[in-house]
Amino acid sequence: MRAAIFVLVAACGTNLTPHPEPPPELPSCVPDRDGQITPDELPIAFGSTVAYYASPAGATRTINTGAMNRHWDLSDETNDPVIALGPTELKNQWYAASFPAGELVVDGGGGLDGIYHQDDTALWLDGTASREMAPAAGKTLVRYAQPIAVLRFPVADGDRYSTLAQIPDGIVAGLPFIGTDQVDVDVTGDGSLDVPYVRFSPALRVRTLVTRKPSTGTPVVTRRNTIFLFECFGEVARAESRVDEPAADFTTAAYLRRFALGVTP
Repeated sequence: MRAAIFVLVAACGTNLTPHPEPPPELPSCVPDRDGQITPDELPIAFGSTVAYYASPAGATRTINTGAMNRHWDLSDETNDPVIALGPTELKNQWYAASFPAGELVVDGGGGLDGIYHQDDTALWLDGTASREMAPAAGKTLVRYAQPIAVLRFPVADGDRYSTLAQIPDGIVAGLPFIGTDQVDVDVTGDGSLDVPYVRFSPALRVRTLVTRKPSTGTPVVTRRNTIFLFECFGEVARAESRVDEPAADFTTAAYLRRFALGVTP
């Protein structure tokens, strides 16, 4: 499961070295750099996209997301392709009727979409679905009995929470699935993050562990991801682990994505 957050980002011009200050004012949202993110600082901008350097399928990247002194360096030069990602409205998707509380859709990777809604208390994950109604790998439609809070507002240093969500009638890759997803989240903040050509400070690091367990039998599967958030920008970097990774601060990313300043996909 991949949860992603995308917001409207203004063009900031090219800066070839990491800068100690974040890029300037954004439309309708100005970072106040108080170390926490409110709902107003995570605006949803339908129709907008953000450019990211993204590692290609099957390629791993060596990273350090558990650095000392809360300084995280993901600024290595990259030959990764640049992609554009952004939220779309749920109403136009084939699975819209299955998620009456859903509001927006973002790319979930691997041909899957994540379906979310946001209110003053949290960003909620309602479930996942295959982007196509009948993909070659088989349809996926996972609806939670109750949504999962992937970010609770205000997002702040020291946050820690868990959600156990029931999947009463899921379909995964064309096969029926009944079971649970447990999502464990912890947040550390007041740090600085370097990505190619820019620094975000204070950034918030959000680590998530997802455990999917069938109601009977095996396998129980876990996956970790670490994202970095900045006020008004939303997600500025993401690292995803390999399946069943034991280390919270994993050093091999099965997928790595970083904000691409001034780059056009």
